[in-house]
Amino acid sequence: MNILFHFRTQGTGAEGVHIAGIANAFRRLGHRVVFSSPSGIDPTQSAGENPFRHGRRGLLARLAAHAPGVFFELLELGYNIFAGSRLRALLQQEKFDLIYERHAFFLCITSLLAQRRGIPLIVEVNELAGDERVRADPWLLPLARLADRFTFQRAQLIAVVSPHLQRRIEAMGIRKEKIVVVPNGVDEQSLETRADGTAIRQRYQCENAVVVGFAGWFVPWHQLDSLVTQFAALAATHPQLRLLLVGDGPLRTDLEAQATALGIRDQLLFTGPVPHAEMPSYLAAMDICIVPHSNAYRSPIKLFEYMAVGRAILAPRTEPIALILRDGENGLLFELENGDSLRSQLASLVSDATLRARLGEQARTDVAERHTWTQNARTVIERVFGSNPGSRRERPPLT
Repeated sequence: MNILFHFRTQGTGAEGVHIAGIANAFRRLGHRVVFSSPSGIDPTQSAGENPFRHGRRGLLARLAAHAPGVFFELLELGYNIFAGSRLRALLQQEKFDLIYERHAFFLCITSLLAQRRGIPLIVEVNELAGDERVRADPWLLPLARLADRFTFQRAQLIAVVSPHLQRRIEAMGIRKEKIVVVPNGVDEQSLETRADGTAIRQRYQCENAVVVGFAGWFVPWHQLDSLVTQFAALAATHPQLRLLLVGDGPLRTDLEAQATALGIRDQLLFTGPVPHAEMPSYLAAMDICIVPHSNAYRSPIKLFEYMAVGRAILAPRTEPIALILRDGENGLLFELENGDSLRSQLASLVSDATLRARLGEQARTDVAERHTWTQNARTVIERVFGSNPGSRRERPPLT
């Protein structure tokens, strides 16, 4: 099949990993993928790149950071004009059997074009207006919700990363049968060989340490300051502990200052930004991988990448994470935003190497069996076309 993949993001960081993962999976299943985005970037090349690096941020990202809220939202609305023109041109150039779109606020032109041309549309939803998020809720919130409902009514399938998002969309009057929960995943190629973290541990002189690690961007959302506080409390009685922070971001200076004030600066190891292709080696250098914070609707990509390297995982007890991690079987869960709970569960992992090994092995087995990008891609394709992607199903009525 010919698949037109439309997204309005930068195509870097975790969102780039997600886009590239699904697109590469479609290709592994024998389909052709053509990207359309405002930047024209190929996310299979930019996935995981540092979104904070100077000079890498596109015009839309810079406007998002500095433009007044209402003005930026009007630009998002106006993007429908730009996207409509570009998509029409692509649809005139060649025949597409499917349009796959990463949902964005105020974006609705794709669904209209898909409906008019009789092309099935799959919309992937990672967040919705009105939920806790990094950016503030839109000033034009009713208009954002109207655009969402317009798009969801015309989509053949809506793929969401969590049950919370499914319930939110059902509350808009969208039929449950049109929605499928597809948590994030991992590239199956990362499971073909075991990542080796030996060289990374040697580089940071922590060969004999118990390494607690985090991979991601240093932004308030991840609540890394809370992680550093709880790590410091444990490090006071466990001098062999190290905290490996893989990534970069605007809070790095603050975290360094916090560690110095807590007397653990020498136990914090900063790697700086790491190419995504090298990430497995850094994750394999950890003994314990942490997701410090999440919420009711997110499906953290780092969770699946932690699982793939077979390391013990500590994560908050949220609905999307509890769908993946079974407490005490393939990871440990702590109560969300509860520092005492985080510290207690972390202490259990620090003191028990056998537990760490057992949890890590089960996590790796589970992600290979249930949570690869190829499995996700096959799920959404079969929901629309059945087991034979060469033939279209009749489009369901709009609801």
